[in-house]
Amino acid sequence: MLAIKKSEKSTPSCAVNVLPCRIQHNGPVNASTRHWTPEVSPDSNETSTSTAYFRGRKLNGKVVNLPDGYRALVPEQEQEEQDPTPETKVLQELATFDKIIVYGHEVQPDAQEDVYVKGIDEWIGLAGA
Repeated sequence: MLAIKKSEKSTPSCAVNVLPCRIQHNGPVNASTRHWTPEVSPDSNETSTSTAYFRGRKLNGKVVNLPDGYRALVPEQEQEEQDPTPETKVLQELATFDKIIVYGHEVQPDAQEDVYVKGIDEWIGLAGA
């Protein structure tokens, strides 16, 4: 079983960016604005786009907003207690977010072809069913 424990203190908001590259690190980074400065601009059809540069390469991003009433969070596994009860994984809420920016090399990801955009849309559809 999986349980999510709401943080007792206020939960910070964070930005989620999906980059088209493989980075051999999974966790927080002390990124300065010198290294990561995405620029979000509204598009003509009420969607937003983002442009950023990573290691000199231009990245164009598609902003995927979560629908009203949906909430996403970044969890962290709590320390396990030494209790022989049935296994229940408890996750602690670290941060929340309301949009995900999915980047592509030089072009914006296609909503019909990109696995991340497509997967997010499918999960939202499944959650609303």
